[in-house]
Amino acid sequence: MDRRNFIKFCGVTTALAGFQAGYPTLRAAELKQYNKVKLVDGKGQPIKAKNLTTKESYVFNYPFMSTPAFLLNLPTKPPGGDKLVGKDGEYTWEGGTGVDGTVVAFTAICSHQLSYPTKDGSPISYYATEPSEDAGRTGVIVCCEHDRIYDPAQGGKMIATNKKATQPMAAIRLEYDAAADELYATGVYGTERFNDFFKAYKKELLEEYGPGVAKQEVADTAAVLLLSEYSATKDKC
Repeated sequence: MDRRNFIKFCGVTTALAGFQAGYPTLRAAELKQYNKVKLVDGKGQPIKAKNLTTKESYVFNYPFMSTPAFLLNLPTKPPGGDKLVGKDGEYTWEGGTGVDGTVVAFTAICSHQLSYPTKDGSPISYYATEPSEDAGRTGVIVCCEHDRIYDPAQGGKMIATNKKATQPMAAIRLEYDAAADELYATGVYGTERFNDFFKAYKKELLEEYGPGVAKQEVADTAAVLLLSEYSATKDKC
């Protein structure tokens, strides 16, 4: 079977009743498999899950050369099993992985208006130790462009604000090699907006990556950096 084929998270294909975050359930959402990629540091050495800090977020590009993702080591293990709904339908978030089940990953592209971290600065970030003013708490991903707040402990679900409901951030599926304490990215689940991202930032991505590179899939390894090392500045809100 082609690795791009969808693997169903749910055992049904008919429409499901109900809604979440303002979106109707259209169909069972599916995991889309991409290349299995080992997460490494800036020197090409495998990231060790036990060494990941809980005080900052990390960034790596996956599943494409230009699409950033957040890697987070949450302070406590999220329960997982969350039923979420995006524009493509319902899916179940698996939860964390790693030694203590606390390591999670999400696309670092806001599902509202596609804001993302760049080398110049990041309008979207994870508030690990300093409370977000907008959210009034830590442990959240906040996009300062339009004040969207997402909870990584609930699968990237947008949490209650006075803003119009936005679908959850798409999650990166991680595999954990317990023997080696190493992490792999293997796919994306939830509603991804990569094609919208490529269209919205066509000029910027061409300038940064060159012709045809932005849409290439990451292969073999993905370098992981602290957001503070990846982006020169970080918006606060």
